[in-house]
Amino acid sequence: MAGVRVLVVDDDIAVRAALMGFIDRQDGYAVVGQAENGAQGVEEFTRLRPDLVMMDLQMPVLDGIGAIRAIRELDRVAKIVALTTFDGRDHVVAALRAGASGYLLKDTSAADLVIALGQALVGEMPLSPAIRHALVTAVVEERPKPVTGDNPLTARQSELVGWLAQGLTNAQIGRRMYLSEGSVKQYLQQIGERLGVSSRTQILIRGVQLGIVDPDKALADEQ
Repeated sequence: MAGVRVLVVDDDIAVRAALMGFIDRQDGYAVVGQAENGAQGVEEFTRLRPDLVMMDLQMPVLDGIGAIRAIRELDRVAKIVALTTFDGRDHVVAALRAGASGYLLKDTSAADLVIALGQALVGEMPLSPAIRHALVTAVVEERPKPVTGDNPLTARQSELVGWLAQGLTNAQIGRRMYLSEGSVKQYLQQIGERLGVSSRTQILIRGVQLGIVDPDKALADEQ
């Protein structure tokens, strides 16, 4: 069995080779394709339909943000993790708004990278605290003042979004809300439908924009 099928997109051949070798050494993972620019990445995604895409951001022909957006237009539930050297707020926000499932820096440890791959596959949102802070801060600064009555969520759904904003996994949210992981996933699907979005990152963004999420709590590291 091939296991989790991964597509690696990066214009640096050495980085691409190293990442492919690392992924292939992990139990249950197999690299099924590679691409050296965003346009080729979209073509390979269309041809291969991998389970997971590892996407660099700064590439020729079509950059990673454009490629993420194009892939998400092809498949609203595609799992795409941005893996880059850029930690500036503009890159973070643009990639996550385009539909990236997570955002990791290339100096992420091997152990943390393996954890992040697993998180992305099950619909989690692999973001380091610094990346989450950059995203929330940018959305807070840009948002208009929330209008009373804008929140389309129930109290229970709003509570779940609050935990999500603190970077908790489905299992951690379930423990705090006395729910199974399956129930948390169902809640997230319902929340996404009510907010008109499809990913955890987009739920977080809309939650901040609508005033559902307390930015101070979202900026605090989960203990």
